[in-house]
Amino acid sequence: MYLYHIASLIKFILGLIILLITYTSINVYEDPVIGIGLSILWLFIAARGASFYLFLVLQKFFRDLSPDRLIKDSYKLSLLFGIFVLINALFLFLWYRSKLLWIILLVGFILLQMALFSEQKKTTHEFPNI
Repeated sequence: MYLYHIASLIKFILGLIILLITYTSINVYEDPVIGIGLSILWLFIAARGASFYLFLVLQKFFRDLSPDRLIKDSYKLSLLFGIFVLINALFLFLWYRSKLLWIILLVGFILLQMALFSEQKKTTHEFPNI
């Protein structure tokens, strides 16, 4: 299970390296497309890497599951959060973001998380003996 911790830490460090390269090597005024593209990439990778640990800590307080299950769910949640941040950043850069759109996206991602991580009741169907 340490693989998830290592992967998230590598993603966060990779995001910081991309940020460092973006702001030291690229002149944003001369090449804004590359600067914005790398900034969005940095935002997605760093948000996904850092949110894994945030979700892991929060789930330990609110859910009573095995540590392996908590780690796997936190990793999945970090991907969903990264996608949520990426979509919001794209809407900001495209000047298309509004409060209503943000609320719709937030409710949509919350419903998606509820659907993915709700406990499924196991039902067994018994067939009568003939």
